Amino acid sequence: MKTLNSTSHTIKGQAIDGLTCFTVELTVARSPLSANLGCLILESDPTPDYYAKSNFPPNENRVSDRHLLLPVKKSINCFQDVIYRKASLLAEKFGSVLSIYPGQMLFQNEERQCIRLNLNLTSQLSVLIKEFTDLGINFYPDKNTKPYSSLITYKKYTSFLNIEDGVYWDEKNPNRYFFEISNPVEFEQFKSGIEGIKNNCDYHLFDAFLVFLFFKDKVRDFIGIYSEHCATNRFSELRQEIKKTFEEK
Repeated sequence: MKTLNSTSHTIKGQAIDGLTCFTVELTVARSPLSANLGCLILESDPTPDYYAKSNFPPNENRVSDRHLLLPVKKSINCFQDVIYRKASLLAEKFGSVLSIYPGQMLFQNEERQCIRLNLNLTSQLSVLIKEFTDLGINFYPDKNTKPYSSLITYKKYTSFLNIEDGVYWDEKNPNRYFFEISNPVEFEQFKSGIEGIKNNCDYHLFDAFLVFLFFKDKVRDFIGIYSEHCATNRFSELRQEIKKTFEEK
């Protein structure tokens, strides 16, 4: 196995980019950050749970930042547009690129809008919460929330670099890849299909998630994977397994 890095690929085809929807199932729980901020903040691991079997190398970047989720109490019209516009203004204000994405998650057994934040400097958090509260966004008050499994979707602008037939690489994340599929897949079908792939071969050093991309008025579907350790020279094999599992009837 080799570690993935920014120099390990040759771009072979057309790059595509656009607003991309990520869907993943994660365990979330109350973050200790909630105590001093006056609202409930949920936190997940900075990289989703590995499905690896046996003692494989851990992710070195597991604590490089914090993935935080703020469920929204009441739905906001044009929520996605509101969050993206405000995120853009905040980036200009603070002179930095802030990772702020609109999303949706299961919270208290109901689907709720949420804001997903990736932060390595949590000192920014109180200012960001006030900025969004001033827009009329109501967050939940702090409360004890036990760990639970939540289906989470969020949208972010992503650039896909084509590295081989049907396989793309995330320009901003050297450990994230996308395998294009010809049709949309329901999440439960996706979960069982990925588990089947990992049980049927020894190629399982990755976490997986569903992705679709809006590109030139067309929706393109992908199986996404994340790993710092998977062998990229076996991507053609993995692509065939994905195609057989999710495309062949």
